[in-house]
Amino acid sequence: MTNFANDFKPLSQFERQLCGVQGKMFELSAKKNLSSKDFIDFYMQSQTAKFFDLPYDRTQWLGEESLLQDVLDENPNLPTGQVYDTETLFWMGYIYRYWHFLTNQSSCQISKICGAQTLNALYPAYHTLDCAQAVQRILESGEA
Repeated sequence: MTNFANDFKPLSQFERQLCGVQGKMFELSAKKNLSSKDFIDFYMQSQTAKFFDLPYDRTQWLGEESLLQDVLDENPNLPTGQVYDTETLFWMGYIYRYWHFLTNQSSCQISKICGAQTLNALYPAYHTLDCAQAVQRILESGEA
């Protein structure tokens, strides 16, 4: 397995900003009382995420509120329910987007490797690691 921490070029400021936008969008889902697992699993497979994965798309410039609205427009029937805490949600959104930039895998591919429930369970052990190290450990652990 590649040692991402040593072999990976650091993310650009724009890429880090997109990680933050996705993290904030995940946080906003809690304010709408959306079931975190259902919301994240839907989003990662959605057309909205597919567009957000592109090298350039309008969704990247709209911010977290508009991104969340795009997801809700795509599926207005997302269930309410168990909501993860906002720090966890932000980290999950951030790490999923970072993972995309690190490996060039699509959001859909990433969520098939490590769904919302699994990533939520890994938060306590992985959230203090460098993002590249966290992704590498998730991939190596076989927990995903």
